[in-house]
Amino acid sequence: MLGRSSATALAAALVFSACSGDGGSPQATEWAGTVTDSAGIHLVSNPLTPIWGEGDAWTLEESLRIGAPEGEAAYQFGQISGIGFASDGRIIVSDMQGQHVKVFAADGTWERTIGEAGSGPGQFGGQAGPVLVGRGDTIIVPDLQNQRVNLLTPDGEDLGSFRIGFESGIPIRWEMRHDGAVVSQVRQLNLPNTPGATTPDTLDRIVARGYDGEVTDTLFRVPAGKTFSFSGGTPEFNFFSPEPIWSLTGDGGIVLGRNDEYRFRFHGPDGSLTRIVQIPSDPGSVTEEDKEIFVGTLERLWGEAGVPPQGIEQLKSGISFEERFPAYAQALAGPGGTLWVQRIRPPSNMSAEEKESFNPLQNIGAAEWDVFDADGRYLGIVEMPFHFQPLGFHDNSVFGVWRDDLDVQYVRVMRIVGMS
Repeated sequence: MLGRSSATALAAALVFSACSGDGGSPQATEWAGTVTDSAGIHLVSNPLTPIWGEGDAWTLEESLRIGAPEGEAAYQFGQISGIGFASDGRIIVSDMQGQHVKVFAADGTWERTIGEAGSGPGQFGGQAGPVLVGRGDTIIVPDLQNQRVNLLTPDGEDLGSFRIGFESGIPIRWEMRHDGAVVSQVRQLNLPNTPGATTPDTLDRIVARGYDGEVTDTLFRVPAGKTFSFSGGTPEFNFFSPEPIWSLTGDGGIVLGRNDEYRFRFHGPDGSLTRIVQIPSDPGSVTEEDKEIFVGTLERLWGEAGVPPQGIEQLKSGISFEERFPAYAQALAGPGGTLWVQRIRPPSNMSAEEKESFNPLQNIGAAEWDVFDADGRYLGIVEMPFHFQPLGFHDNSVFGVWRDDLDVQYVRVMRIVGMS
């Protein structure tokens, strides 16, 4: 899957020190950035020097791992596409390859597997998406292959589904708002054989839905990215194309960005702009070596997936690259009002081990994540484990998918050590 994506925007200068703040930042170094206030909007300009000093950075400590390379099938995953948490701590995992959902107790003990492959009630297609847990612990699983969203309970009860028609756009990212609304980013594509499809819009919509599928609100319209398109009826990939990036904050607001510049806009629950956070960034140019590694890796992955040689050549003909790398790969709103931003690592800078396991269709980001506190001040870097792809936060822990040396997938939850 393609990585996540980003938007832009906005004077008495105030210099803040590193003390206080709701993000739990350590009192290590004096912050040298500035905050400019204009009509109640704070423009936070960060230096590259972090607040954290030597030994102050937060670290990650594993608290739970679910999965096994062999043995009991209940603990094996094919391709994890989503992880969610019920109110009682139960962990819900969607498996795109297995075409089902698994429910585990809070301690990682398997409880049940829900669903099977197919298109009928209680069945899942091969494009099962993320897991969202809403009001009353309703489990919500988008199913793009069947063009619907499935609803069920952690106990396995089928609550029905609602349709998502591609003629009105393809949902490319999903999150659950704090009030239980389903929020998705919808991109209009001129897909072949899609009755009613219209000319692609230059803007993506970020919309909120009820559990009947009805759009209750259009939160924002953001410039659409062009990483993937279907113009002419064949897939085209423009890698490193600027993409909108967004993440819902714990107070019901949203943080918006566009990854061609390192700048984020924070909007409150009512949609009003409250803060803009920025930091200098120069990710560098995309070299011919980067392109060769990228295309060679895609060629290998498509071959392993069973795409015939002529199909691979057709896909390769649709590949192009931007001249420069994005400013960052993705961003997630974290606990305590923090913002976590994944850095980019050019393929040519990767180690031999990293190149061997590189999958540009899943994640083009580095293990290093920049962390900003609740006031938008740059704290420093938290390094994620090798082969770990964070999907979100639960309490003061980060959770996601980790792959071992055999490419076996696991659910992994890690507590953030040092965060108050």
